[in-house]
Amino acid sequence: MFCPNCGKKVNDGDNFCKFCGYDLRDDRVDIYREPAAVYNENTPVERQIFGDFREVNINTEAESVPKKDVLPPVNEDEEIVVYEIKKHYMALFWPCVFSPIFIAYFWIFYVNIPSLLGFIIALIVLLPIVYPVLRYFSDRSVITTQSLHIRQGVFNVEDICVPFGKIHLVRIRRSFLGRFANYGHLIIEKENSDKEIVYRYIQEPEDVEFILRNPKAYIEEYFKQDDAIQAD
Repeated sequence: MFCPNCGKKVNDGDNFCKFCGYDLRDDRVDIYREPAAVYNENTPVERQIFGDFREVNINTEAESVPKKDVLPPVNEDEEIVVYEIKKHYMALFWPCVFSPIFIAYFWIFYVNIPSLLGFIIALIVLLPIVYPVLRYFSDRSVITTQSLHIRQGVFNVEDICVPFGKIHLVRIRRSFLGRFANYGHLIIEKENSDKEIVYRYIQEPEDVEFILRNPKAYIEEYFKQDDAIQAD
């Protein structure tokens, strides 16, 4: 501990300072505060609080760093979503076209076979129009600062993560109707893999293809625009 009067180090059990004679008995709690000659706001200090007392350990080898220069730690593994690949409404086109037919079959089976078996058969008949609708609302795909993430499926959900460095080829498959309505199917080929990853019925397929072929340029432009928005 230190004498609060002269700032010199004294023994813990001393009643008087052996340097200046100050009475230490009345200021027992205050002895544990660091003297001005030893501590200031720019001195590197590690503090630990134990009850009502504060212990100060000074690391003389550490450099003094002003508080304004201290930045929060940056997690390099953190991924930030920079683009969401949205499903096109044409994913619901064929279910809407064929729904009257399948609903008619559902009614025929349900009426002619009035039992649990008939109801189950009718539901199976409805699957070709119900399943695409469920996929439209359940499928999700995003592009982050590091990779492409795809989540698709209803009953058997498949999560796919492809880092940019592992993408070997990016293709967009579009029909005549796809060119007219501006939708397409995204096809990804990974390095050292013969299996293609297909994500169907996406909006703005040309933009998605450009981003996946030039991720670094798009990410840099994304953060520039984000900084400009925050500055405004």
